[in-house]
Amino acid sequence: MDHTKLNAAVEQYVKPITFPVAVKISDSKEIPAKFRQPNKLVGHRLNICQGVNLVRRFGWNIGFQEEDHACGLSILILGYKEVPEFAINGHTVCPAYVKTPEAGARTQADTLHAEVGSIGSILLSPLGKADFEPDVVLVYGNPAQIVRLIQGALYLEGGSIKSSFMGRCACAGEFVYPHFKQECNVIIPGGGERVFAMTNDDELVFAIPRSKFESVAVGVEATHKGGVARIPTPFFGIQAEPKFPAVYEELDKYTGLK
Repeated sequence: MDHTKLNAAVEQYVKPITFPVAVKISDSKEIPAKFRQPNKLVGHRLNICQGVNLVRRFGWNIGFQEEDHACGLSILILGYKEVPEFAINGHTVCPAYVKTPEAGARTQADTLHAEVGSIGSILLSPLGKADFEPDVVLVYGNPAQIVRLIQGALYLEGGSIKSSFMGRCACAGEFVYPHFKQECNVIIPGGGERVFAMTNDDELVFAIPRSKFESVAVGVEATHKGGVARIPTPFFGIQAEPKFPAVYEELDKYTGLK
């Protein structure tokens, strides 16, 4: 499916307040001239989550090579370097997130990583003006909006979205999982993304791989037309009979309401 059709469906039926982000994951290290690299743009490295937020809020085109990444965890997750022994043994997780290195090793073992050398660069653009075919699309929204995307993704085949959460390294769920597994994913942004990239506390992320563009677009439209699941949420309670405090009883008698 043409990604512009997915963008149109998301904009019309999900209505995110920031641009959906088109992601190109390439084994090439080449960055086209129209893409701003962090080192050249701001004079220093940035986290990949900062790049995503620059795209979805400012509408810029951002390109990352290995030397543009500021986060060592992302460098490992995106396969630019082998995971070192001290990380395997839990020492990048403990003591910040877990009590013991053993617990940290279990968390680390569950952290997704791209195969070393499989990613040369990552290009990011607002979905509506991307001039490349994205590998992944990231949509940020509140829980009601993310639920609409879940409903859309499940419309044709049913089932459920399988996601896992560890409170850290959201970029693994945003880039590695959807691209290499070709499955939609729900991501709770980690603390780093909120601290450095200013992702709001009430935002979630929905990641859509290329193979699911059409089914998600079809699904969000169809479930919207079903009438119950919509943005804005159709609060049927709006039609409930109003109830007023007893203090208004005399007024109700005067106005003929009682």
